[in-house]
Amino acid sequence: MHRLIAPIVFSTVMIIGAGITLTLYDGAEQAREGRANDYASQLVDRVSLSLSQHFALLRATDAYFSASPTRIKRHRFAKMIKGVGLEENYPGMQGIGFAEAISPDQDADLNALLQRDYDDDVKTWPATDQSQRAVITLLAPLDARNKAAIGYDMHSEPVRREAIQKAYETGELVASGPVQLVQEITSVKQAGFLIYIRYLSEKARNQDTSLTEGTPVLMAQKPMRGLMYAPVRAGNLFTYALEKKKPLPIAISVHDLDDKSRPLFISPRYDEKELYSSQVTRVIDVAGRKWVLDIRVRPSTKLSIQEMAPYAALSIFTLLAAMLAWIIHSQLRAVQTAHRLHELTQKNLSEKDLLLQEMKHRIKNSIARILAMARQTAHHSDSLEGFSESFMARLQAMANAQDALTRSHWQRADLEQLLTRELAQVLGDNHFEGMISGPKIELDESMVQAFALTFHELATNALKYSNVAQDNTALKVTWKVDGKGKERMLTLVWQERSQVPVEVPSHKGFGTKLIDANIRGELRGSIERRYGANGLLVLIKVPINNEMTRSAR
Repeated sequence: MHRLIAPIVFSTVMIIGAGITLTLYDGAEQAREGRANDYASQLVDRVSLSLSQHFALLRATDAYFSASPTRIKRHRFAKMIKGVGLEENYPGMQGIGFAEAISPDQDADLNALLQRDYDDDVKTWPATDQSQRAVITLLAPLDARNKAAIGYDMHSEPVRREAIQKAYETGELVASGPVQLVQEITSVKQAGFLIYIRYLSEKARNQDTSLTEGTPVLMAQKPMRGLMYAPVRAGNLFTYALEKKKPLPIAISVHDLDDKSRPLFISPRYDEKELYSSQVTRVIDVAGRKWVLDIRVRPSTKLSIQEMAPYAALSIFTLLAAMLAWIIHSQLRAVQTAHRLHELTQKNLSEKDLLLQEMKHRIKNSIARILAMARQTAHHSDSLEGFSESFMARLQAMANAQDALTRSHWQRADLEQLLTRELAQVLGDNHFEGMISGPKIELDESMVQAFALTFHELATNALKYSNVAQDNTALKVTWKVDGKGKERMLTLVWQERSQVPVEVPSHKGFGTKLIDANIRGELRGSIERRYGANGLLVLIKVPINNEMTRSAR
């Protein structure tokens, strides 16, 4: 469970940080949307202001035209329009003009009027099958573009005709749908639209004649009916709105809601969406038409505090979570180390107590064994010198066993090394090659003590009763391991060769009793002595476990 604390703390802090980061991110998104809406509102305000100025000028021109007692000639009209400064004050407006309402059978009279005013071969165009015309007779300023529009019958074209008829019916300002102005005579063309307002002379209003009836064209009389209008280049209008005073970091696409076939304006690079961070759509009303403005806003070149806050918060909480997790992990490791150290100390103390108890037990057993050996040796010794010699030899055998165990840290002692040490002590430092053989076997503590005294007694008897003192080949010791699992048995054969027959002793001496006590009592094994004409054979069998054998390979 402790391992999960640091990840839990890290996850908790990161969840809190993620929540705060998302909140700040939402705030930044709202700020970004607010920025986009602000730019969209600025654009709409600029376009609306320009259009309202266009409308006001068109109404003023209509009032001026209506107030004139006679027909206004083009020079007078041009002088009036020049004074308002169209190009400087009315962006996008190509000019202001008048279109006179006539019937097709009055074309000749109107053509004569046009040729008189413009001194050129100007006439009404194009041919039409409509019962009424709306022919441009005045348009100022009369530059090359506008001159190309003189005599044009706007009623002949469906989009213009729809707006004209609506203006006749309502008497209000009416904007047309998107068109290409007849003034677009250069290779670079823009989409445009027209703004109309109905004109009726006082006489026409009093007579209340139908507008579809032909109107007589009299050279000296003012027109009875027609339209004041303004052609507007949409590209110039929106370019001015985007770049007026302080340029707006946006791109736009504008189309008429009821006529999407011809966009009014599209900014350069509008389609490169990767350049923009927000998009806003606005719909504005323009003299009875609805325009849809799709506005794309470029991201700010400077990061604001609100935009930086989510990233800063995420970085801070990530660092904080990592630091807290590391601190908690370090503290937990320190606590675990302290616990392990405490456990190790307690274990060492327990092992120390156990070792002391085991040492006391072993010392007690060794002393008891030495006392018993001393009593038995004394009981079977004829003199003090014999006792001393026999007791010291047996005591040395025990010492050899202790030394073998000490070398292996009281774990195991090798059977061959133990046997070789005892033979060397009793028989002298002879070479025992060929005398002993068997697999590698390690004896535990109890077996080492028992076999050490057993080998000592057997070697002592061999020295007394066999030819081993004169010929080291007179003694042969072999051993092997039989059986499997828990039934494994160590079989050791001690064979002495003698020149004289060896008879069965009439009574058991202390050495024989000591051997029997070690093999049968201590090790729970068996021992068999075979006396023969050529020597003695001792067969010892002792049960062993798997850990005591390591066969030589």
